[in-house]
Amino acid sequence: MKRIVSTILIICILFTFGACGHKDKVSQYKIYYVNTDKNGLTPVNYKYKSNEGAQRISEALNQLAEKTDSVDYMATIPAGVDVDRWELDDGSLSLYLTGDYESLDIYTEILVRAAIVKTLTLIEGVDSVSLFVNDKPYTDASGEILGAMTSDTFIDDFGQETDSLLSTDLTLYFASADGVSLVPETRQVYYSRNLPPEKLIVEQLLNGPDSSDLLATLPAGTKINSISVSENGVCIVNLDATFETALTDITENVTVYSIVNSLTEIDSIKQVQILVNAETPHLSNLDVDLSAPISRNEEIINSGNGNGLSSEEDDTDYTYDYMDYSEYVEDNGTSEEENATENPDDTSSEN
Repeated sequence: MKRIVSTILIICILFTFGACGHKDKVSQYKIYYVNTDKNGLTPVNYKYKSNEGAQRISEALNQLAEKTDSVDYMATIPAGVDVDRWELDDGSLSLYLTGDYESLDIYTEILVRAAIVKTLTLIEGVDSVSLFVNDKPYTDASGEILGAMTSDTFIDDFGQETDSLLSTDLTLYFASADGVSLVPETRQVYYSRNLPPEKLIVEQLLNGPDSSDLLATLPAGTKINSISVSENGVCIVNLDATFETALTDITENVTVYSIVNSLTEIDSIKQVQILVNAETPHLSNLDVDLSAPISRNEEIINSGNGNGLSSEEDDTDYTYDYMDYSEYVEDNGTSEEENATENPDDTSSEN
């Protein structure tokens, strides 16, 4: 009898641990979302509808891209970025994204990438994730291919992880609405400690202006071949042939000096040499010789209203309606009319 009771107890204990283990397995599934203020990630418990690993991968990717109802966190895969396909081979998941993923600022991109990897590696059969953007292996700020990533690639304390990021305010120069002058635009950006500031500036110029009143100065799709700064303060910017594509809305002087003036905001850069595939660019209608380093041009900068007219040149005819401000005079104040009434004999102004 004792043996029977003992056997029953052992079976119950094993069943209990098995049930707990199953519960823990289920409860560990989470979808990681990016916090709205982009200071970290929010893991949300999730129960998959499918029991198949392949179907769960697709289900997780759909959840990561779906808009949330929360004010605290948002969809991990941002608008403008799509999942083209994925491939799973012996535990290694290759994820192919298309769209504007590369336009994400570095701080946001780290969070997005971490959320994707942390979510997918919780699925059975997925040990690591490799990221491809527009069919190319994704590279970090230094140009290194990231390769396979696991959950351990990203630490949970993003305050520490982002210690490798720096924050700075950049003054960039974009085209005015009429395309004949440059207008400064200041923006705060996060960037990797390993990314040279001169490359950061050109990358930000390629992203275009934040203001809808300004125009982009570089042809879309222009690639950076290399950027370096010599000991005498000349920044050599080597771009691909896309740079020679003519822009119809702006002058080529504006294109050239948007690069030169933006880079010379760095104290150590005195001049800029622009190259296309290591050769002098073929641009016409320029007031400057591109075969030599170029100095900053202050005259092309319009710090006024951004429409191509400085404050002195603005010829808009303004009409102002008369307003009676007498009701705004404080009780302890004295208006000019009151002064005239109190001093009727004062005729100094007439004299």
